[in-house]
Amino acid sequence: MAVSLNLGFTTSGDKKLSVTYPYANPSALAANVKTLMETMVDNSEIFSEPPVSIVDANFVERNVTPISLA
Repeated sequence: MAVSLNLGFTTSGDKKLSVTYPYANPSALAANVKTLMETMVDNSEIFSEPPVSIVDANFVERNVTPISLA
């Protein structure tokens, strides 16, 4: 089962910005996720429209079932 971490922000232009990290550790502490997000807001030079506030964070689990095409 693959787990991703989705981070939600608002930008300086009042748009929603989402960043997804695939293969996240689902046992990561909320405080560590918040620190990561705060760091992204504080160091937002890589974004064309920088995040200015934190909205939410979610772990997303998904099952991948391969299909045999042989």
